Amino acid sequence: MADVTSLSVLDALDDAQLEALEALGGPVRFPAGHTIFWEGQPSRDALILRKGLVKVAQASQWGTVSLLAVRGPGEVLGDEGVLSGEPRSASVTTITPVEGLSIKGEDLLFFVEGQRLWPVMYRAAVRRRRQSDAAHLAYLALPVSARLARLLIGFADAMTREGGGKRGISVPLSQNDLASAAGASREAVVRSLRLLRDRGLVATGRGAMVVEDVEALRRFIDNR
Repeated sequence: MADVTSLSVLDALDDAQLEALEALGGPVRFPAGHTIFWEGQPSRDALILRKGLVKVAQASQWGTVSLLAVRGPGEVLGDEGVLSGEPRSASVTTITPVEGLSIKGEDLLFFVEGQRLWPVMYRAAVRRRRQSDAAHLAYLALPVSARLARLLIGFADAMTREGGGKRGISVPLSQNDLASAAGASREAVVRSLRLLRDRGLVATGRGAMVVEDVEALRRFIDNR
């Protein structure tokens, strides 16, 4: 969960400012499975994601790794560390091939100062934290199967924006990834996947998971 002081430059930009920010970046490409940012490394640049999907993960003090989010086109990654002057708070790894614009940290800071964006960014950060807290509590009140269905829907929607269809969407996330994102044990996720599979909503195999019908998954949540 983001800290109340965490800042995202996207919260403050209008269309013209976003275009100006993009003009500061240089094109980059990464293959699937590439770690763009490592947790703990200096925050020297940010990335505007133009194409592809990435997963954001964070290590705990006990050595486990938690999946925090899956991000897609239109997102800015790594800007919070640059703006706060702190090391990367999480690792970002590509799920699919990625294209984007890399912006140097000093250029991002100069842009924020020049556009006088700090006040609106702080207000947006506080508002986002309040909304995130309320959404997280509501999310944890759901049964694990509904949490898992919501995660799969979010991923499938991101894949659809990347040009996929509404059915037969492959999900390259492990059961451990899903368990950490759902705030549940791996055993609970396995049971929930079995339930979804028995209802024909997902298909699972050795190292593979497929969302069979996104709209049916939505109806499954509505009926919980």
